[in-house]
Amino acid sequence: MYSDERWAALAGVHEDEGHTRLSDDFCRLQREAALENFDLNMVFFAQISQQSFGDALAEMLGKHKRLRPVTDLRSLDGAEGVYVLVLDNYRQAYIGQSYDMRARIRKHWTGTKQFDRLLWGGVDESVLSIDSFRALDTTRIFAARTIFANRLEARLVKTFPPDYLLNRIGGGALTGLRGSFIAAEMKRRKLARTYLVVTLTLSTYACDGQEA
Repeated sequence: MYSDERWAALAGVHEDEGHTRLSDDFCRLQREAALENFDLNMVFFAQISQQSFGDALAEMLGKHKRLRPVTDLRSLDGAEGVYVLVLDNYRQAYIGQSYDMRARIRKHWTGTKQFDRLLWGGVDESVLSIDSFRALDTTRIFAARTIFANRLEARLVKTFPPDYLLNRIGGGALTGLRGSFIAAEMKRRKLARTYLVVTLTLSTYACDGQEA
């Protein structure tokens, strides 16, 4: 349920009174912002040391030995627990939990993020969604079978360095008051627009030099 103020604020986003169709202007601006945010996140990933990411991951796995490597996704079919998707090429990980880990992981790989949720926060602070990546981006998977998945997920998300994590909110169940105020938990990144401009300029200069 939206408050009257929130409902009125969404008027410019939609083209109908029932707020069922996004306006063309919003779609254009959202697309431009999402593309810029994607580029900013890629620059952010590129600055992360492979060694530091690997050390953080090894430390987490060392403390939580129930997280075991998964070599066959079918082994998680119908299994309840916590999983960790590792994207080594981006120095990122995602921690999730599900009553059916195989189905949930496959949904990450095949699903499409709702258009108006591509960004959560500003262009220069929104964490790129795990659903923006596909199966080949995931280089390793670890999983732990447990009936206390909410508790373990929350602990892992809280203790793993946020710069290496694609989770947009803290772990655990979204129930009660927490579900109503989840926006307050939104994780933000300091994405440098100025660095992106410099990087793209240098890249263009290098390409021009090669062509010459």
